[in-house]
Amino acid sequence: MATANREDYLISILRLTEGKGTAKTTELAEFMDVSPASVSEMVKVLSAEGYVKYEKYRGMALTEEGLNYARQIRKKHHVLERFLTDYLDVDHQTAHEEACKMEHAISDESAVKMCQMMGPRIDDDCKGCSNPCKTATEGLVKITPLESMPSGARGRISHVLSNDSAVVKKLVMMGFVPGKEILVETAVTNGPHIVKMGDSSLAVDTRFSSCIFVDVYE
Repeated sequence: MATANREDYLISILRLTEGKGTAKTTELAEFMDVSPASVSEMVKVLSAEGYVKYEKYRGMALTEEGLNYARQIRKKHHVLERFLTDYLDVDHQTAHEEACKMEHAISDESAVKMCQMMGPRIDDDCKGCSNPCKTATEGLVKITPLESMPSGARGRISHVLSNDSAVVKKLVMMGFVPGKEILVETAVTNGPHIVKMGDSSLAVDTRFSSCIFVDVYE
């Protein structure tokens, strides 16, 4: 689609309407701090592309396609903002401003991987998301914590999950990120697992192995 400016308009309409009702030109102009003339021009473009329906004197509303697109961008924003605040210790205002810039550039795939890395959360942010993070928990019964995997088991990291952000940071620094393939070389009950990841073998104690979730190969 879509330039960052187009996406900003779609998200702003979503925030004003939450997918219900309409937003007036003057209302959107005030919300975005732009001129009504600029809004009118962009609405024509978005209407021609099928993302917005506009009725004179009534205002504009997102089409189903526009609603899904706007929700996906907003979802990326929430993922980025949460990552910046929870894992990089960025203050909320700065995180919001940075997320506004990055939401237009990050791919759906990368956003999903970030969401999985922080632990899948099925909440209002995910509703309407065309590529939701819930794939990490729904319909994938093979996903299991590393601590439960036996010697010889192989898989691909799905996500890491801990209430302690320091643990997540440590695991990321060790290379445990979504998509990485691992082999359990040695599994010790209630003890460390020796795992091979790439060319390296790592000892992972139970504090960490319980936080690493793997999509195990059959």
